[in-house]
Amino acid sequence: MLARMRRVNRLLAFTACGALGALSGACGSNSNGMAANVAGTSGGGTAQAGDGSTQAGGGAAAGGTSATAGSTNVGGGRPAGWLYADGAKLKLSDGKGSGSVWVGRGVNLDDIFFCGYNGALWMPAPADELKKVIETLITGWKPTFIRLSLGMASQQAVSWFADTDKYQKPMLDVMSALGKHDGVYVLLTLRSDASMIGHDMADGDPEATGIPSDSQTSPDKTKFPSGTDAVYTALVDAFKNDKFVLFGLTNEPGGNKRSNDQIRGAMDHAVKTIRAEEDKLGVPHHVVAVQGQAWTSDISFYAQTPLSYDNVVYEVHGYPPAKKSYTYDSIPVIIGEYGGLDATSAPAFFADLEATQVSSLAWDFDSYSNCAPDLLQVNQSSTDLKPSDWSTLVQAYLLAHSK
Repeated sequence: MLARMRRVNRLLAFTACGALGALSGACGSNSNGMAANVAGTSGGGTAQAGDGSTQAGGGAAAGGTSATAGSTNVGGGRPAGWLYADGAKLKLSDGKGSGSVWVGRGVNLDDIFFCGYNGALWMPAPADELKKVIETLITGWKPTFIRLSLGMASQQAVSWFADTDKYQKPMLDVMSALGKHDGVYVLLTLRSDASMIGHDMADGDPEATGIPSDSQTSPDKTKFPSGTDAVYTALVDAFKNDKFVLFGLTNEPGGNKRSNDQIRGAMDHAVKTIRAEEDKLGVPHHVVAVQGQAWTSDISFYAQTPLSYDNVVYEVHGYPPAKKSYTYDSIPVIIGEYGGLDATSAPAFFADLEATQVSSLAWDFDSYSNCAPDLLQVNQSSTDLKPSDWSTLVQAYLLAHSK
């Protein structure tokens, strides 16, 4: 409820910004949105291995190409179809030692909570409904990029480990469905989890602004002895060979309540945890998206001193994002959330995304709840998906660049 009320308030702020013709980061700096997007194919389906072979589902994907830092984890040496960071760009490996710049275009998608509509998880088969939404999205909008949120502390708190049937298996089923669409990459974002710092705090928005914890900073060392590390490790295990998966660490860490150093430290540790598990398993390094300051509207401190890991991208949110917030020569950037566009501002914004080769994800593709700014009319249908007024601009942008 808190998150939904905040989204409504944010929409009012966006409307005011639009009326004033504001395109600055001030309008985008108070953004709050749902994370997500990277697809895997674990459980109940077919999984693509790192070497392009097919592995049977029913669990975490198995097999794949062994990779170590300095070999298949670096640049164009990665297996074909894997994304990697190269300087200030994201690239797609051709498997022959080189790659081309990749620009993902798409939307944010919710998990089986449907942004609060299924907050008590009362729907009998929510994964089936979400898969119908996905099929309609991919058929009618043709995105190449989807951000899928795992909001495990967004409504009733669920655990990836304890709530296997209620949450984990349905979400693995959804990921399997996403993974069957060739050319669609998904940023799988751990939007919220009870192990994150902030869920026991009164300030900010605990659901949307959690910070990954470790064994020292865990909010409950009895329940979460390794902090959020265990969840990241489990996600790597589940999607280790899925080339279309990117990992998003969190949503908008700390809101505007934490320092750059605090955010950087938490992000650094989380990436380290993911890399350690990938190296342990001998699989390629997935692209990892890290988030910034001021509800993820400011990543400038990373541009000055990037994290010291390969295949890291830096995520910005804005409604709409100011050009300076996503344009850097030193780091690769994705726009994890955007909105607040109209017929006057949208053409220039989309043209700049193409000129700067920045991947982008519009907020929010959900027909069940009002999670403003909505891309769909709220009609509680998984198949009769009607674009909202402003989202026709997004849909046209995606279709114009579809193959």
